[in-house]
Amino acid sequence: MMVEFGLSEDFKRQLMSHLRHKGFDAGLCKSRWEKLGGNLLSGNYEYVDVNINGTRYIIEVNLAEQFEIARPTTSYTSLLEVIPPIFVGEPKVLKRIVKLLCNAMKNSMKIGGMHLPPWRRNGYMQSKWFARYKRTVNEIPVRPTISFRCKDNFGSNDGFKVGYLAAALDGTS
Repeated sequence: MMVEFGLSEDFKRQLMSHLRHKGFDAGLCKSRWEKLGGNLLSGNYEYVDVNINGTRYIIEVNLAEQFEIARPTTSYTSLLEVIPPIFVGEPKVLKRIVKLLCNAMKNSMKIGGMHLPPWRRNGYMQSKWFARYKRTVNEIPVRPTISFRCKDNFGSNDGFKVGYLAAALDGTS
């Protein structure tokens, strides 16, 4: 994930943790989608959601940033300026906003004589929030780990086999 406007890479996880400490059923959602033919590229994205009384809300910090383009028209810039800095809304509302912004982005780029890249098309943008996702509530990110067996030979030039811990402690190799 990119660092956006000085936000740390784990900002969304920190936001989710803060909301959980305040008593909300918040989660960090990691969406992932595969290439679906044509121009839709594979990708992944993270966002925060909250469930309140059976209703799911998506929280997106700086939603407008997801739709920034080079050389936008003034009308497109004006549209982005009305997007709240922090979006909190139901998925059906976000879906309509994304569609509206994608259409406006397409028109702005067309007026500017630019090609609309695949990662700016409605299908790709919708996938960020509406593809299959995994919801986690871990406050600490799960990092991939490498595990070794006790007898793995890590070896070195001096013949000392670090993996043989018992032998190393006995002073034999």
